[in-house]
Amino acid sequence: MLENLKFEPRKLPCAVRTFYNTLSEADQEILMSNLSNPEIAHKALEKALREIGVVLSDTAIARHRNSHCSCSKI
Repeated sequence: MLENLKFEPRKLPCAVRTFYNTLSEADQEILMSNLSNPEIAHKALEKALREIGVVLSDTAIARHRNSHCSCSKI
């Protein structure tokens, strides 16, 4: 009865990737440098981005850094 039951994995957009794709190549490098720096806390990065007008939550940053977002599934 359920042999044909299929589930498509949901691919939720990653807020970090969405923002990243809007940046110039130079800005992409700066963002990735900061994202890959474990000495910069999620909240500190959120605050720094918010100061320049970018709304990106610390939880979205944490999910992306810990490979719990859709980026790790692509």
